[in-house]
Amino acid sequence: MIDNRRFWLVGNLVTLLLHAAGLWLYVTDGFNSPVAQLWAVIIAIHILEIPLAFLAVAERRIPWGLTVINTLIFGFTWWVPTRRGVFHA
Repeated sequence: MIDNRRFWLVGNLVTLLLHAAGLWLYVTDGFNSPVAQLWAVIIAIHILEIPLAFLAVAERRIPWGLTVINTLIFGFTWWVPTRRGVFHA
């Protein structure tokens, strides 16, 4: 299952939906919403994942900008399958 492309794409879809909901709730209600607070925590975790992503995809020769952007948006659901060759950048 860990090498199943569809599994990782569903994870990325869930991440995109959480980003959309978190951003919408932040814009409309600030950090009063628990979903917006969770979204802020996930963004912070994604920022902390950037060094791990660079180490994970170093052998794949992926540009640093693409690594940073995809890690900020998707987190480990991008760099783990990329490292394993499930996603091709």
